[in-house]
Amino acid sequence: MKQHITQAFVKRVECERGKSKQEYYDSEITGFILEVRSSGAKTYYLRTKGADGKRVAKKVGDAKVMDIKSARVKAIKLKRAIEESTDTMVILDGKNKKNTTLNNADDSCITLGAFYEDCYLPHVKKHIKSYETNISIFKNHLLPVYKNTPMDEISKASIMKLHSDMVVKKKLAPATANKVLIFLSSAFNIAIDLEIDGVSENPTKGIKEYKLNNAKERYITKAEASRLLEAINDTEQNIHLKYIVPMLILTGARRGEVLKAKREDFNLNQLTWTIPTSKSGKKRILPITPQLLELYHSIPKSESPYLFTSLKTNKPYVTIYSSWNSARVKAGLKDVRMHDLRHSFASALVNSGRSLYEVQTLLGHSTSTMTQRYAHLSNESLMSAASCAGSLVG
Repeated sequence: MKQHITQAFVKRVECERGKSKQEYYDSEITGFILEVRSSGAKTYYLRTKGADGKRVAKKVGDAKVMDIKSARVKAIKLKRAIEESTDTMVILDGKNKKNTTLNNADDSCITLGAFYEDCYLPHVKKHIKSYETNISIFKNHLLPVYKNTPMDEISKASIMKLHSDMVVKKKLAPATANKVLIFLSSAFNIAIDLEIDGVSENPTKGIKEYKLNNAKERYITKAEASRLLEAINDTEQNIHLKYIVPMLILTGARRGEVLKAKREDFNLNQLTWTIPTSKSGKKRILPITPQLLELYHSIPKSESPYLFTSLKTNKPYVTIYSSWNSARVKAGLKDVRMHDLRHSFASALVNSGRSLYEVQTLLGHSTSTMTQRYAHLSNESLMSAASCAGSLVG
């Protein structure tokens, strides 16, 4: 069974009566096992596959002698050595001096690349709903720089330089540079929580993020929406884009919610679309309007349970940026982000006299704080309405 193995758990766990042994698979490190026997013996093991595809099982240590911190460190390094070795027999022979990777496994702190594969990736897939962004940031910005660098050698100075160079030299968006900083900080915090040997402090601490003007919103007009939809209907890059974008406009849903929508989530009798788990962590139920219902029926059906499936992967789209970017440029709306369609949905509601509570509910904001950004639109609408009384006094 799966279990986050801690020192406290190791100390208290006992083998159930009637069983000779029990195995607990760690929820953080794939293949790391605590074996508990009826005799009272407790042993750490690692099970994984070598580069040749052969399964390897290796004892990590006696749990009554080795603490969980040391066991985790050894398991991670051993796992990396096994998976990179092309000779399983060398791995199994602990006395073979030719396997320098294995023999030196305890000599240095784990590299960021090894930690990413063995700990960070399993962690974000388990705890973060939209983990694709985390993976993208690591693969495109962090691993090219730090993949083979031991985590205890990643300095604050080098991180500050990376953060700065992304904006100054590479001309990337400050928001992207900030994500690199945030995700690297998260990786170090996870390593500290797991008590990875050599990682005792977070080198990102104290590094200032770029200031962003997140309050700046872009709302599309009716004329702009028409141009955008016309450009999308003409595109051949993605056959689903002409359904995805109108759905974003009609519902105010997040991009990921639309891309992962399943047909079973749509109740055509009650005219509701249930989003199982939103960003807030709770399910959300949206009404299916006549326009949305018409759009739903126009979406080509496939054997996939998802509304939109990539023809290349036969899985839900991870990104539709390329086709979206081509369409918005063609429409002369290069400054419009996909998320602005969500803002435009909210703007349309507020300007139609709907309350901020209604907007909050439909957008799925867990608190009213995020919805308050649309309050000024409500005030403008009220001002316009109140101004109508001016005609009474000439």
